[in-house]
Amino acid sequence: MMRFIYTAICCLVLQVGVVNFAHATTVQDLLQQNKLQIKAWIEPTQKNTDGALNSLDIIGSEFAPRQQVDLYIQVKTDRWFAAGTYISPFSVDNSLVLQRNKLANNYAQREKGITWSIQEWQLTLYPQLSGEYIVPAIPVSVSIASAPGEKVTGHLLTTPLSFNVALPDARLSQDVNWVAAPELTFSQVWNIEPDSELKVGDAITRTVTIAGRDTSIMLLPDFAPFQSDHVQSFRDKGNARDSENRDGFYAYKSITHTYIIQKNGQLDLPELSLLWWNTETQTLQPLTLPGGQWSVQHTPASFVRAYQMWILSSLIIGGLVIYTGQRLWRQYQHAKLPYWLMFMVNVYRQQWSLCTRDLYNQHYKCSGNRQLRQPGSRGSCRADPLSQEQGTQQNSGNTKDNRKGRVIAAWSELRYSTRARWQSHSIKQQGLFLVLWLAIRVK
Repeated sequence: MMRFIYTAICCLVLQVGVVNFAHATTVQDLLQQNKLQIKAWIEPTQKNTDGALNSLDIIGSEFAPRQQVDLYIQVKTDRWFAAGTYISPFSVDNSLVLQRNKLANNYAQREKGITWSIQEWQLTLYPQLSGEYIVPAIPVSVSIASAPGEKVTGHLLTTPLSFNVALPDARLSQDVNWVAAPELTFSQVWNIEPDSELKVGDAITRTVTIAGRDTSIMLLPDFAPFQSDHVQSFRDKGNARDSENRDGFYAYKSITHTYIIQKNGQLDLPELSLLWWNTETQTLQPLTLPGGQWSVQHTPASFVRAYQMWILSSLIIGGLVIYTGQRLWRQYQHAKLPYWLMFMVNVYRQQWSLCTRDLYNQHYKCSGNRQLRQPGSRGSCRADPLSQEQGTQQNSGNTKDNRKGRVIAAWSELRYSTRARWQSHSIKQQGLFLVLWLAIRVK
């Protein structure tokens, strides 16, 4: 008897529930009957003094630009979902909106004796500038099972939300590299350790790695390769990826710079730095990667390439000097050099007989007279003190000095010849003769 009564009551309750749900033909009916609920909120939220969370429409806490803001959308029903929910695309001004989870989080929760089926979505916002941000009402498509083989589909709207963003430190600006994240690592690897000796043509590879939690690869800074005449810079495509695990979202970015050395000397690659705003400790921490220095030496091939113009010019000039010297030497051997040059060479070599010959030849060429000393001329060797001194040396029997004396005597006759003959030479030739005369006296 008791079993019969219990069965009747259960059937009556089930019939009443089915009748009530049968009246729900739209999602709005389900909302009014409190059989379908939707809510949205932002984390982290700020608590009031009594420990309760702020209302969903206004979030009291301030975020930093580029900090991850988590937007949660929750849909729950006391029935079950006939299909997955769908979040329509939306945008927030001056902010990146990413749906990094491709699937909703499905679970069941019991509240006040009622078991709810829940689908929860997590979206991430990355505001870029300071100011107030408004998250608009977001359309959500749902499909709820109303009865075996039947379902109710429709669209729900979330409540608009707002939050504030402010720059936490004046050193953070658009002109510097900085990241806002609770965790961040910044490291580098060289293929050749600094302070090593290199040669022109060697390659240096610098791999920089940035990894952070609760951020995106789109917000991690990029570092351009160093540009200089000493190196030729290249950059590979790099490796960048976003991932997810139980601790949150992770971003990883790897940048590789390759430098081909072009010149010798001291090579200095600069340091790299960025600023990290720690969203957990609310502190600003500078991160720096040291640069590197190398001593670069030439290879034979690089030396030729670097100084090819100097080498070519030296070879050309050296060849011209050798050719000119050989040509002058041949002309000297055949007495075809200019008179003044022949005379200078013979004086330098102390070939006094040849000097005398040159003087007689030049005297004959200028005056047409075969006799060097004219009778009664004031340019005779007896009138020249130096000539008399050389005559004294001739009496000593020194053959070399005797020849030198004859040269000086001949030069005296040529030097003290008539004024007209002397003025027949140009000023340059007259000056040259005087220089040669001083050279003879020194010798």
